[in-house]
Amino acid sequence: MHRNTLLLILAAAVLLGGAMIFAQTTTTRTTVSDDNGTRVEAPGTTVESDRDKTRIQAPGVDITVPREKKGD
Repeated sequence: MHRNTLLLILAAAVLLGGAMIFAQTTTTRTTVSDDNGTRVEAPGTTVESDRDKTRIQAPGVDITVPREKKGD
């Protein structure tokens, strides 16, 4: 009984380790560039620009940067 438990724990550790390695090697990176040369590399990232602002969205991140107004 003790030997079977040890083998079961060992098999679970091998499967879990293999799944972790597989998950790390299959991570995708998204590269997004806007017109001004700004480059963002992250999974699931979007960059939206208009004449008033630039907005960067990624999982857990939402940044809005207003454009500089000439003459202010």
